[in-house]
Amino acid sequence: MMRYVISFLLFSSVSFALTEEKLEKRIYSHLLIGDDLQAIQEAKKAIESFPDSLILHKALLYALCQFGSEMQAWDQWCYLCPSIQDYKKERHLIEMLSWSALNKGQSATQISVRFNTLIGATLTKDSKAIPILLKGMRDSNALLRSSAIKLCTQFKDEIFKEELMNLLKREKVWYVRLEAIRAVGALRIYEFIEPLQAIIEDPCSLMEEKTAAMIAIVEMSHQISRQKLENLTTQSRSLLRQLGAEIIAHFERTQDSDLLLQLLDDSSAEVRISALNALALLRVKRIEKKSIHSLVGACLKDSSPLVAITAGYLLLINQEKAGETTLGYWLQSENLKWQRLAAAAIAASGRFGVDLAFKSIHKVKDPYVRLNLCLGLIGQRAHIAIVSDTIFSILSQESGLWMWDKQTHSLFSPIIPSDVTHIETIPNYPQIVDQLVRLDILSILHFVQYPKALQLTKDFLQKKDWNITAAAAVLLQEGDEKAGELVSSLLDDSDEKVRMQAALVLGLMYRDPVAVDILQKIYPNADQRIKITILEALAQIGDASSIPFLLEILKEPFQTLRIVAASALIQCLYR
Repeated sequence: MMRYVISFLLFSSVSFALTEEKLEKRIYSHLLIGDDLQAIQEAKKAIESFPDSLILHKALLYALCQFGSEMQAWDQWCYLCPSIQDYKKERHLIEMLSWSALNKGQSATQISVRFNTLIGATLTKDSKAIPILLKGMRDSNALLRSSAIKLCTQFKDEIFKEELMNLLKREKVWYVRLEAIRAVGALRIYEFIEPLQAIIEDPCSLMEEKTAAMIAIVEMSHQISRQKLENLTTQSRSLLRQLGAEIIAHFERTQDSDLLLQLLDDSSAEVRISALNALALLRVKRIEKKSIHSLVGACLKDSSPLVAITAGYLLLINQEKAGETTLGYWLQSENLKWQRLAAAAIAASGRFGVDLAFKSIHKVKDPYVRLNLCLGLIGQRAHIAIVSDTIFSILSQESGLWMWDKQTHSLFSPIIPSDVTHIETIPNYPQIVDQLVRLDILSILHFVQYPKALQLTKDFLQKKDWNITAAAAVLLQEGDEKAGELVSSLLDDSDEKVRMQAALVLGLMYRDPVAVDILQKIYPNADQRIKITILEALAQIGDASSIPFLLEILKEPFQTLRIVAASALIQCLYR
């Protein structure tokens, strides 16, 4: 009798062990403790017993993804695919498959693949990107460390704050340190204010580091007391005095504007400029019963052209004749740099500079001076016909690369011939910057309904290869809505290249779903560079209809394409 009982119990235990649910639980238990290889073996054995079990095949897919067997995971997905009716309902499977490609990319030997992994992971805005970014911040390649630091500011996790504090103590490469200082300000790491101030005071620190530290402190100084402000504006180091002026402007401390008076006569030109900038931003007209003209009049003849132009701008927006006279003088300077900056100052003055700008556009010879003046006029909807024709003429004739000069002055940025240098991780970066500037101008012409704007945009897309990448989209900015309307009108153009370029622009800059079909159709015959750009555009759009198409890309032999497609899949699932 006992023999039968024992036999029954053994039979029952074996039967129980062979149920799908029990086997599935065993597989996930191995995954839970990090034993991925054993989980794969358990899953394969279980499938031998239950070859048609969907839950066991899904468990095997999870195990393969966790282990990093990217291509085997794809084969497993192909087995499951016919049984999946709604991709959204199986988003966890697709997400696992995508992260398998991204996780493998972070260990690649090629720098370009690791960089694309950093970008792709960041664009998902998922917490799973955190370990990848942390690994990037510790990468042996300085350029990747710098990129990972810049990207980590899009997350607010405490672990990044700790890593940045440790990194600043050990990092030796100057441009990586520079990015870390900027990140400290962006993430508001208040514990680091004193070390940042030490960087400013350290005579061995690079000027770029001191400037970045000053900006970081400004971003974290919204509760600074007047006493501390007074202390800053009387410091012996010029950067600390400049910091005081920047804080007053940044947090609109109009009640502390009297502290700026002593800085107008400062020995440092940078401090004098910051004080004038603060007065302009605060729209201060009088301090201690003295008019703004009497306070800054001496700055109009300053030995530094930057100071004089800034003082002229301040007086112009206060409707002082001396401001117009000063800027008119600098428009005639023999130095083109100061001509262009003066033109940008007039353009930035809004309605106060309309008369001076219109009088000057036919007097000056430099096309960039005229262009900047015209942009100011068109912004005020003044003399639109003449100004639009002038801009059209300059766009048609000037074939060099352009850029917005955002380094010379913080309040106004003229368009100038480009001196942008190449970036290793962003192909054709100078051309990308030029394209964005020209697209800005085209959008302005379209907004004022200039008749030739559409043809000008078509010519632009025919002549230019739209090489902007997801990296540039992250590091630069999104496009203007009016420019998007202009470009979308070219999706039905008879020229295939124009349609392709228009679709890429709409996808990358405007996230317009109308471009999805065109992008998918041109993908098979495109070269690899264009394929990457198409995938990045689909990722930016984030339309769920792209999921089946992107899943097919995961079987591509090129790892970069798989990484970009994986990131795009995650964005399409959750946007």
